[in-house]
Amino acid sequence: MNLSKFNTQLRNTVDTGKIVLGINETIKECLVGEPKLIVVSSSIKDIKKKQLEYYAKLLNIKMVFYPENGYELGSVCGKPFSVSVLAIIDFGQASIMDVIDSKEEVIKENSKVKIKAEKKAKKEEKKIEKEKVKKLKEIRKKEEDEKPIQEDEMFKKLVKIKKK
Repeated sequence: MNLSKFNTQLRNTVDTGKIVLGINETIKECLVGEPKLIVVSSSIKDIKKKQLEYYAKLLNIKMVFYPENGYELGSVCGKPFSVSVLAIIDFGQASIMDVIDSKEEVIKENSKVKIKAEKKAKKEEKKIEKEKVKKLKEIRKKEEDEKPIQEDEMFKKLVKIKKK
């Protein structure tokens, strides 16, 4: 899903259609009348998110997981405050469903994939750091082991020179 196209269509929906802002209002709308689409920002609490997912699944309502936080979603909607959830009741003149094309699951999976990739990268970095530390310790140990041998050889040479 192209985020810029989604943002423009969402703004068009806000201007020409009918929306409801906020978690509580969206839940009420789900219980009273069926919204056609629910947009959830990334800054929503897990408990409320699971509750909305439950209602959406129960009522066959599509959900879009907006990848930005609530302030970004609020600014897209033209509001000077954070919008964690919004329910679209009437699309108006916008063709937001064409932009979505049932790829709301892809956004969710992409975010999960990104998180997993980041965790994997962090593990790899830690592993590499551990290997570097190990190699440094081995090198230092070898250097310390070699110093007495070199000093002993130099001492023996000096003793030989003095004996002559």
